[in-house]
Amino acid sequence: MGLYRFADWVLASTVSLEELPGVAGEGAASPDLSVHLVSLGPPDTPGTNPAHNWCEGSGWVTLSLYRAGRGFRLLVPQLAEFAIDDGGHGVTAWAAPGLNLETLRHLLLDQVLPRVLAHRGRLVLHAGAVRIGADRAIAFLGETGAGKSTLTASFHAAGSPLLSDDALVLCPEDGAVLAVPTYPSLRLWPESVAGVFAKSPRLARMAHYSDKQRVAVTDGVVRSGQPASLAALYVLAPAPENGSVELNRLPPRDACMAIVENAFQLDVTDTGRAARALAQAAAVAERVPAFRLAYPQDFGILPAVRAAILGQHGRPPDLGAKPDRAATGALP
Repeated sequence: MGLYRFADWVLASTVSLEELPGVAGEGAASPDLSVHLVSLGPPDTPGTNPAHNWCEGSGWVTLSLYRAGRGFRLLVPQLAEFAIDDGGHGVTAWAAPGLNLETLRHLLLDQVLPRVLAHRGRLVLHAGAVRIGADRAIAFLGETGAGKSTLTASFHAAGSPLLSDDALVLCPEDGAVLAVPTYPSLRLWPESVAGVFAKSPRLARMAHYSDKQRVAVTDGVVRSGQPASLAALYVLAPAPENGSVELNRLPPRDACMAIVENAFQLDVTDTGRAARALAQAAAVAERVPAFRLAYPQDFGILPAVRAAILGQHGRPPDLGAKPDRAATGALP
């Protein structure tokens, strides 16, 4: 069984998780979470009435939650199933026959484990984040397809090291908020890879059903998952009609709602956990400035977007950084 770092947890897994930093012996006796892959199929069907479905914009169900005794089952139709104990300390995975390991790891790392973290009381956001100094970070929220991963990647390519592109743990404490990456993930459509990076990075397949690719991001990344103080949140909005870059401060109430709307959840019907997540979001919104960010969906505007954001934090624009590869071209 391998030992890995996921956020600030030690994870023991029978599934090889090469995307995660390894842990050499630390926490072997009492890992925070254990993952087991079993070869036989689930012992029974989870039922016909899910507690909740997550759907794509077209209405296609991509993930279903079922209650199983005091625990839960997450079903990815035709691909895999994951049983989670009530305390969120153990996950058992079943893969459909022939499912490749890349797809299984993607489902586990990017769908299941963030929800387990949330079930254990952590505030976990669908958010990209980069460092803007040794101990400060900024994060980007937005609906699927809003461009947060592309914007995050453009900052990383221009010299602001990546924290994470999709799952970020926020920890309000001592008047500040710490941003803890789950792991240094960067997953992009081929158009974004070509548009953001001046030199083609090393790529790996993310999942068999998607054209998105994993980008190797070891250079400049703090792989131990060391947290950074969150300096600002940026909520991506539709492009303005005048073609400019717009940054507008959000009231704490609006920022709180944006945080809640972009938070991972496991049992969405648990009112106690929902209330706790709302309180955590309110604490973040009171301590961290949040901005509505709107700009044209074009690669050529990304340097101006970075300059506007960095200027807010007293940092110069990307002087000396390699330009984005594509001068123009709509973001995917």
